[in-house]
Amino acid sequence: MTAAQPVRPRRRRDLWFLRWGCLLGLFSFFFLCLVISGLVAGDLFSRGPAMAALAFFLATLTAVPYSALLLWFDRNEQEPIVLISTAFMWGAVVATSISLVVNTAFGTMAFALIGNPALADQLTASLSAPFIEELTKGVAVMFLFLLFRRDFDNVLDGIIYGALVGMGFAWFENALYYVRAGEGGPVEMLKLTYLRGLLNGITSHAAYTALTGLGFGLVRVLRRGILRWLLVPLFWGLAMFAHFLWNTFVGPLIAVTGARTEIEVLLGGLPLAVLVLQSPFVLLLGLVGLLVWRHESQLIRRYLRDESADVVRPEEVSLLVPARRRLWSTLRRLLARGPLEAWRFHAFSRDLIRLAFVKWHHDRDDETDWPVDEDADVLSLRAAIRAHRRKLVGLGG
Repeated sequence: MTAAQPVRPRRRRDLWFLRWGCLLGLFSFFFLCLVISGLVAGDLFSRGPAMAALAFFLATLTAVPYSALLLWFDRNEQEPIVLISTAFMWGAVVATSISLVVNTAFGTMAFALIGNPALADQLTASLSAPFIEELTKGVAVMFLFLLFRRDFDNVLDGIIYGALVGMGFAWFENALYYVRAGEGGPVEMLKLTYLRGLLNGITSHAAYTALTGLGFGLVRVLRRGILRWLLVPLFWGLAMFAHFLWNTFVGPLIAVTGARTEIEVLLGGLPLAVLVLQSPFVLLLGLVGLLVWRHESQLIRRYLRDESADVVRPEEVSLLVPARRRLWSTLRRLLARGPLEAWRFHAFSRDLIRLAFVKWHHDRDDETDWPVDEDADVLSLRAAIRAHRRKLVGLGG
């Protein structure tokens, strides 16, 4: 009887030198933009440290819970904290600094040509801002898609990365606007916080760039066919169009409502404008997200059902999806056996779900022409899951 031949792990091509070369160039560019953003922030603090600190506090006060909501939405296969932070910081530093320079230059040229400051500002808001801001934010999603394909799994990942880039942009831009509003007193700053931070907190920049991410996510899922790449400019253009709609028509729409007093505008006109101009895009993203949740649950069940019992058992798969079952299982372990056991179950669940996604990618990718049981990523995850099992109480460990 011959001994079983050891499995030779096989791995997808990893052009690490290209990725790290691009990252080095991007880091240098990021540093330049960080200098610009630092000069802007330094100027704000030099003119009024207390007001600038309050502005950044108010911007953070809404950015944090909305960002947490976005991360909660990605409930099954969460993204690495490094890429989450990168997306947010690109929006806050790179996209804002470039947009600030370009929009300022555009506004200056528009004023020089037409001599009307109000019209020049509106032209900047309608033409320059939607294009340059969505372009610079979308570039972050593009680089994440190209350089970190293993962590860009599906449509929901594209939406989340795009939304976080937009959230970072909104955080820094809001702080700049709050400081300007603060020149009229703290009450004016709070009014603008209500509009930009609360009402528009997730329906403006986050939603716009999430549309760009939706396009890249669809390309990631469809895999084959050159025509699928048309989805990227389609949804990138839709992000610019949504941005243009708000910047151009929010004023006229409020005027149509007949709101005259400030309280009517704040409580009636502005919420209605958000509902008409922004909510359709948010609803589109939400509907896509719900469909992705369903698809993720299906692929988790499908790609784990043929695993051996030392990796996962049928009754354990039922604890993974939907996500609320996984949450309750984690909470029960936390209450019964303490935080260490809850963390171990979380890590066990995370790696099982990751295994399902890796097997799904293996099944769909043309470049993987070897059996799934020879895939290095699959073998590594199975080993990690077995290690988790040995440490867990009540899972055969």
